[in-house]
Amino acid sequence: MTVLDQASPTEAVQSTVQEPASEPIDSEAVVAVVMDFVGATLRQLDHLLERMRLSPCGPGVTGSLFQWSRRTLDGVRVTEVWQSRQYFEITFREDIQPRLSGIGLPDPEITTYEVHSFLTQGPIVAQQARGVDRSEL
Repeated sequence: MTVLDQASPTEAVQSTVQEPASEPIDSEAVVAVVMDFVGATLRQLDHLLERMRLSPCGPGVTGSLFQWSRRTLDGVRVTEVWQSRQYFEITFREDIQPRLSGIGLPDPEITTYEVHSFLTQGPIVAQQARGVDRSEL
């Protein structure tokens, strides 16, 4: 596992090169974690989720607030928000990392960010799910 230092919000927007943070992240604070799997495919990521008994749009693991992923020019990026850095580290060490080599996934480059605030899922409106223009409501 390659862990890059915490990036400040300005550094995250202006540059992909991470500079060392002046203060460590509090292990009890909510954190965002970005994992870049260079050379990986979305299919490999799907296999990882299957082996963890997780499914897209389903519930996450204990301590995870939410996760999303996408293809990048050089692999796959997974972005997650965790209740604490400890939850992420334990889950990564015990549930994710042991499964990586069996699927052919490389160890990810990991960057963490302290989270100031976040929102949870809003109400699901049936009309929106069917493609109704929200301005008509």
